[in-house]
Amino acid sequence: MPTSPAPIPTPADAPADPARDQIQIAQVLYRLARAMDTRDWDLLATCFIPEAVGDFATGQAVGLDSMLLDYKAFLPPLDTTQHLVTNIETAIDGDTAEATAYFLAQHVRADTEGGDQFLIGGRYDDRLTRTTEGWRITRRRVTGSWTQGNPKVVGTTLDRRENG
Repeated sequence: MPTSPAPIPTPADAPADPARDQIQIAQVLYRLARAMDTRDWDLLATCFIPEAVGDFATGQAVGLDSMLLDYKAFLPPLDTTQHLVTNIETAIDGDTAEATAYFLAQHVRADTEGGDQFLIGGRYDDRLTRTTEGWRITRRRVTGSWTQGNPKVVGTTLDRRENG
């Protein structure tokens, strides 16, 4: 009688493997960037726990629903975006982690007075927790360090969120 294969352990009960954890955390950050650029709100939701907190240029969003409202207000008016994530450093402590990563975020909106592009460079500071579905962000702080181009490209998207 053949034996059934051993179940694949879920992230919560898998043996400790810091290298695997670092890769999985990086994958969450990359997945979030792809979700923003493709406007895939379901994919974006898989990056956070329901109680997540976001500290953004528009203020603080508490809870996944509030964060999704911010992303949905900010990104769709733009023709395209490209978020590049790099230099990821992680500090893992059991089922929690801190991650810091640099980003370059290109924002494009055609026919914007003063130019169609706005580039932001900065840092993501994330707290994560290991769940049964894998690593998820519990808090994200976005800190812009520099910009290049026309801030009007994103300016009206920020105004749009603030004005409902």
